Amino acid sequence: MNIRKLQQTGGKNGSSFLIILPKKWVETRKLSKGDSVVITEREDGCLIIDPRLQRTGGTRSTSIPIESNLRWSITSKYLLGFDEIKVIATKQITNAQRDELKGIIKRFVALEVTDETDHQIVVQCLVDPAILPVGKAMRRMNLIASRMLGDAMVAFLQGSREIAEDVIERDEEVDRMFFLTVRELRSAIQYPSISEAMGLTPVAALDFRLAVQYLERIADLAVEIAERTDGPVDKKIAKKLEPIATKVKEMLTTSVSNLFKFNAERVGWVIKAEKDLIKDIARIRQDIISTSDAQVHVIDSLLRIGEAAKDITDLALPEN
Repeated sequence: MNIRKLQQTGGKNGSSFLIILPKKWVETRKLSKGDSVVITEREDGCLIIDPRLQRTGGTRSTSIPIESNLRWSITSKYLLGFDEIKVIATKQITNAQRDELKGIIKRFVALEVTDETDHQIVVQCLVDPAILPVGKAMRRMNLIASRMLGDAMVAFLQGSREIAEDVIERDEEVDRMFFLTVRELRSAIQYPSISEAMGLTPVAALDFRLAVQYLERIADLAVEIAERTDGPVDKKIAKKLEPIATKVKEMLTTSVSNLFKFNAERVGWVIKAEKDLIKDIARIRQDIISTSDAQVHVIDSLLRIGEAAKDITDLALPEN
């Protein structure tokens, strides 16, 4: 910890105040006289001095060897917020390696190959985090996950493999939105200037980061339900499962909307809905536990989705 005293220019009547920055900090960040820094005020009144002014107007570039684990390397660099990824090879890049790379980057929104040579492929992210509407991306994730859940239940109850396969395929779209949103939220947390441009506080970014994790998990649970599709479910059991699935979808929609516009009544409704859900599922579980492992797995998945919806609700806080 460094303690510094404020200095006033122009004597007692001066209008400006100065503070001396630690020399070691300045040297470590390779700053010198005349360089600019970004000063941002947090909600708690603290000032953040950010030396990375170039982040908002420059390009963050990194390099990885093509011989590495490409899927992991590309994913990590993308989530770390790099704008440009240079994939470098000591030998001439083969067509198979190019195809592998292009297949990997399809998992990520706005990641495109912008330049190629025999020994290098340049991949760039063409999205500016300062203008990305994170809320819109999260709402889209929620919409896709909610529809996946509804269709997964239809597939399971009716025994439709065609609908089930469609649900499984849509999970890739959720993953793409998940990676994009996490990338931008990390940038907002790491760079105060980007956080300010996005109109998103670091605390809100952390809450949204947890929320998108829940949404991605909910989509995975919908896939698990779809994967249990076999023959049509007995009508008596289906009649008991349908209202539970409907309630879970409503819990999810209510929870996500509450992230962007807090409403105490909605919070109370979701909390009560989760308690009712636990009781309803426990009752149905007793009816089917000895007849169908698939049905038990589905109701357990519905319970976990309901719990995730309630966890999202816990992230929402009143503005005042």
